[in-house]
Amino acid sequence: MSEGKILDIAHVSFLDMIKVMISMTGAAAAKGTLIRNAIKTAERIAETNYPTFEDYIKAIETSTNPITMMEGQATHVGNFVFGLKNCPFAPSIKNYTQVFEKLPEGYADFTAEFNRPSNVTDQYRVGQGAGVSPFCSVHQPMRSAIATKIKIGGKKIDIYQLGCKSGAGKKGFAEKWITETGTPRDVVDKTLDNHMCCYLVRIVP
Repeated sequence: MSEGKILDIAHVSFLDMIKVMISMTGAAAAKGTLIRNAIKTAERIAETNYPTFEDYIKAIETSTNPITMMEGQATHVGNFVFGLKNCPFAPSIKNYTQVFEKLPEGYADFTAEFNRPSNVTDQYRVGQGAGVSPFCSVHQPMRSAIATKIKIGGKKIDIYQLGCKSGAGKKGFAEKWITETGTPRDVVDKTLDNHMCCYLVRIVP
């Protein structure tokens, strides 16, 4: 740890809390708890309607979009596909590894559990290979749940998690959602070259 570095105890405590949940209840139960908490947080978001998709993008650029306020500014790379440059949990990971050098034991099992098909991951179109850390089980469902509060031109939107990249640079692809949306896999791969997260916004007919 560098001299004089003051750590954020909230970040360190959060990662340890996940470790304790995994050890006490198992990966599946811990996953369920984190996803439920993420969805409950999203439920408190006010409903928003953007007249057009261009207005939706402008709200991202001005950081007034509810999703942007949660995760930071994403970039529209074309055809409703977005890339998120920075993982919202990167500061948490950095703080923890500065103290303990590596992430807690059990995180790999948790990530594998998140990627397994389930009713909730199908409902929110997350996981399925796009999870690269336990934090994806918070971030991805929360984004999709917030999307249920947003309309474009009076129509509901769905978000599909297409892929994600770990801090070590390993890419994870949600083949199910890539196929279902008809998004070329190489578009997701290229987006993840310069972004940590790749997802698609679909306006429900």
